[in-house]
Amino acid sequence: MKINRVEIIPIDIPYKTPFRVSYGGITSGNQIIFRILTDEGIDGVGSSIGFAKIGLTRESAMAQMKSIASGLLLGQDPLNIEAILSRLDVVLPGSWRIKAHFDYALYDLLGKILNVPVYQLLGGLSREKIPLEWIVMMDDPEVQAKMAVEYLDAGFHSIKMHVGGDPKLAVKRFRTVREAVGPDIAISIDMASVSGTPSHWNAHDALRLIEELDNYDLHYAEQPVTTHDINGFRAIKSRTTVPLAADASADSVGDAYNVIKQEAADIFHALMGRIGGIRKTLQFTNLVDTANLDYALCVLGNGIEHAAGAHFAVSRAKRGRILDELGLIFYLYGGTGTKEITADVTKEINGRIEKGYLYPPKGPGLGIELNQEIVNRYRAPDVDTIVVEQ
Repeated sequence: MKINRVEIIPIDIPYKTPFRVSYGGITSGNQIIFRILTDEGIDGVGSSIGFAKIGLTRESAMAQMKSIASGLLLGQDPLNIEAILSRLDVVLPGSWRIKAHFDYALYDLLGKILNVPVYQLLGGLSREKIPLEWIVMMDDPEVQAKMAVEYLDAGFHSIKMHVGGDPKLAVKRFRTVREAVGPDIAISIDMASVSGTPSHWNAHDALRLIEELDNYDLHYAEQPVTTHDINGFRAIKSRTTVPLAADASADSVGDAYNVIKQEAADIFHALMGRIGGIRKTLQFTNLVDTANLDYALCVLGNGIEHAAGAHFAVSRAKRGRILDELGLIFYLYGGTGTKEITADVTKEINGRIEKGYLYPPKGPGLGIELNQEIVNRYRAPDVDTIVVEQ
């Protein structure tokens, strides 16, 4: 069996609820479906988060995918995904968001060939019912409180909220949500500190905010300083008992290693599409586990990446202090349970979420089937599909 065709399909999915953080928002899923086919008619499908605001356009990503597919995938045995993905690391260092598309599609294809779900390829089922955290995006304090209550009432178990770069308003946002949800719900903050934006925190001001919010019982603080300010992380960590989470400062396995080596964070935000997919997230989480630290798994894409996140999550045994954030597909489509999603690019959302819990997905592979009618509906009108074949 050999890989003989690759399809690179651009799609635009409008967000039902804007995905708004302190430095901007996303209203359309600027995404790609990456499909690998074999000469025996078996296919594997991958898709991940979009390319807005990261200095990489979808068109440039598709051009790189075309070149790599031609030189790296065509004619290859799809059973040898470790060799393929290792070569991808060499020809495309970095660019983790592009790699995730290849990774998900290859794991989907391998699982279909072997007739097993992807989680079996990762060691089997470790968790049969996963409690989820909900992320409350930037908005007025009262709107944030309303959303927090809505998702907690739907069964989600903890809250992480964006607070912005204004200290007084950040306190008001947190206090308003705390008053709305009561004293027993874990609430964390994402400070989303990005250099050159109004949300940019330095270590001194970030520490002052963290200590003030801890008066209202702060669970943890994510990305309190900018990406490369590891010294700022360490300065805050030495002066507070509130755990710190690295997000943009741990974009990759190498970045996570550096943060761990410098003892700069307690928690890692494992955004699978940004890390590079299943293989890289496995390395990432094993590294964090080895350091006896915590992580939260997260995916942001459509039903394809949701399925990949579900397969990975159920294969991992992890401590329950920091909950996974695997329900963000609801920002794309709305709702609080996956049975409400009827217009995804997959025919059925695989990795059911009900009453705030994620349940094991089905297989083989990622256990998803493309809904061609919906794919056609979302196909980007101004970007052509790319086909690479022998």
